[in-house]
Amino acid sequence: MSVEQSGKLKQQTEPEVVATRNYTSLREKDSWWYIARYTKEHKNECGDTDLSAQAFRTRRARHGYIWEDKWTQALRTSIGNSDDVGAFLNLTNSYLLVCDEEESDNFCKVAQDDLPNIPVVKTSLAGCRVIGRMCVGNKNGLIVPETTSDIELQHLKRELPDSVEVRTLEDRLSALGNVIVCNDHVALVHPDLNKESEEIVADTLKVEVFRHLIANNSLVGSYCVMNNNGGLVHIDASKTELEDLSSLLQLQLIAGTVNGGNKTVASGLVANDCIAYAGMKTTGKEFASIETALQLKIN
Repeated sequence: MSVEQSGKLKQQTEPEVVATRNYTSLREKDSWWYIARYTKEHKNECGDTDLSAQAFRTRRARHGYIWEDKWTQALRTSIGNSDDVGAFLNLTNSYLLVCDEEESDNFCKVAQDDLPNIPVVKTSLAGCRVIGRMCVGNKNGLIVPETTSDIELQHLKRELPDSVEVRTLEDRLSALGNVIVCNDHVALVHPDLNKESEEIVADTLKVEVFRHLIANNSLVGSYCVMNNNGGLVHIDASKTELEDLSSLLQLQLIAGTVNGGNKTVASGLVANDCIAYAGMKTTGKEFASIETALQLKIN
């Protein structure tokens, strides 16, 4: 067989559209294929036909009518080259905070399509980029470390909705995202958080506060991600502990991991009631736990 014939045969047998390995479910695989065909047939309307992960998600948001009633919004992403998205993001039902770095620009473009009804705000806190570990918030408020600069505070107050109260907190446990986890109704805090800090959390976020451990770890903000529908916690949490915590918080909690076995779930996952972003290494089995735990719902 000649080289030319071999090339023709290869061209005939290759699939017309190849879905990449970044889809998180069979439904997303099918949707990827559908949009690939759509963009090929409507190239003048859709521009380029590059189906990178981020291009797909942007296009999926644009054509969101596809299975919209059943769509599950759990997506793989990265910030720069890092899968630790929980270190660089803070996602609530009222806003999304993103680290103020050039590497986050592509993510911001995708997130603005995914979250058309809430502001996507780039910021730093005390000059640091790991904002997800430094602050805690929900739809009612945002609490940042006392070391946050006046310029950063003014920027946050200007960009966030008027209904969101922005407040600073001075505590020796200054990595607030590691020691506090909350949704719009309840919060778990590090047992050693001082009483005044606990009151600030309750007043600013308008939540009921509980001091607790997760799998014998006091860094509850690192080992739990929750929204108003449920939560994902450290894989080593026992069945009894899960039942006790679920009863305390009035939420369904499931033990799991992210990024291919990372027990520090908040390092690689952020979520609100409608969407979740997890690191690119997160497996399909881990996504199944995430979707079951958080019960993501279309807005």
